[in-house]
Amino acid sequence: MDPKAVVEAALFVADRPLSPAELAQGLGLPEHAVLGALAALAQDLEEAGRGLELGQESGGYVLRVKANLAERVRRFAPHQDLSEQTLRTLAVIVAKAPVAQAEVVRLRGQRAYGHIKELWTRGFIRAEARGHTKILTVTEDLLRYFGAPSLEELRQALEIPPASRQD
Repeated sequence: MDPKAVVEAALFVADRPLSPAELAQGLGLPEHAVLGALAALAQDLEEAGRGLELGQESGGYVLRVKANLAERVRRFAPHQDLSEQTLRTLAVIVAKAPVAQAEVVRLRGQRAYGHIKELWTRGFIRAEARGHTKILTVTEDLLRYFGAPSLEELRQALEIPPASRQD
């Protein structure tokens, strides 16, 4: 069994980033073999000019579409594009996360409830009840969707000024 092939297959079927330790344990390989396989896989993908690349997100590795091809193949992705209004609601959540749902609705209006529901259904945000208040935060799925390794880097990519944040 070629470690590079089995690591590639595991990353292909995974629904989240996998750390070298997780890959080693799950595949029954030594961690040094997994690290070597990851390096070889990254090099092979780059040298062959393939449409995928090996990326690092949230402490793990993922196979993802190269950035220069993402727009061209987006229509084949399982998620449809978000509407402009939903994106505006999402921008408020990203800028202020964690943020009370009531604050988002105050800023975006009553229709924000529908946008919040759509974002929650897609797994892009989660809501935690604190008394009578729902606190909204972003998920790893959202960061993966936008190709951002962290909330702070997503904020920077979206050019959200620090003054609009709560943190």
